[in-house]
Amino acid sequence: MDDLTKQLALNLRLIREGNNYSLDDIADKTGVSKSMLRQIERGESSPSISTVWKIANGLKLSFTALLASHQEPISIVGFVDNEPLVEKDSGYRLFPLFPFQSDRNFEVYYIEIDQGARLDSEGHSGEVEEYVFVHSGSLTIAVNGVDRIIGTDQAIRFSASKNHSYSNAGTGLARAIMIIYYGSR
Repeated sequence: MDDLTKQLALNLRLIREGNNYSLDDIADKTGVSKSMLRQIERGESSPSISTVWKIANGLKLSFTALLASHQEPISIVGFVDNEPLVEKDSGYRLFPLFPFQSDRNFEVYYIEIDQGARLDSEGHSGEVEEYVFVHSGSLTIAVNGVDRIIGTDQAIRFSASKNHSYSNAGTGLARAIMIIYYGSR
């Protein structure tokens, strides 16, 4: 079991037990099946990004609240030091850099999107904004059906409460830093 799967399993169990939720309760809140939740909690499944988002949104948590581990006062991380979160066969890799913590309202990711790849995301609950800084390549980010092309050395900010998607219609690999800011949840 990799570190990310292990941390997700631990955090889901602690959140469930801390709130006196049954697996049925969490399944009802998230739309994720009880059997899948059981596999995640046991570390037997490495869920897709979409599944982790469904759990986070259903439980009204930040994405990385499910992935967080103890943080030292000073952290230096490489963009690809951690196992990426992947959407099966999507060509989209999400590397957690600085997970959400209760004393901060944001989390930071490094993302890589292969040429021709696309990831669709449901709108997040609450007042959530995404900030995406494209380091190389170009991304097409669609928010509520409207496409915006963001090139190398450009950035975009948008409300993530609506459905949105990331795609790489350019040539080569697209790389970006994404900050997810949680207003009031």
